[in-house]
Amino acid sequence: MSDYTDTMKRLASALDGQAVTMNLVGGQTLTGTLDYETTPGYYSTNFPDVLTVTVETKAHTVRLDHVSSIGQG
Repeated sequence: MSDYTDTMKRLASALDGQAVTMNLVGGQTLTGTLDYETTPGYYSTNFPDVLTVTVETKAHTVRLDHVSSIGQG
């Protein structure tokens, strides 16, 4: 896992369930509730490569390598 991807996974894990603004690599922005569920692994925690942002009532699944930044709000 690259340092960038590792950082995004840990940030997404910390913001799970909160209102976020997410900037995507293509210039789009999503603002909604973040859903990023980690699962326990045999030796460590498993971090998925995708996350979900629910904007109003529509869920958007986004690959972490398409995210340029995530922030609260």
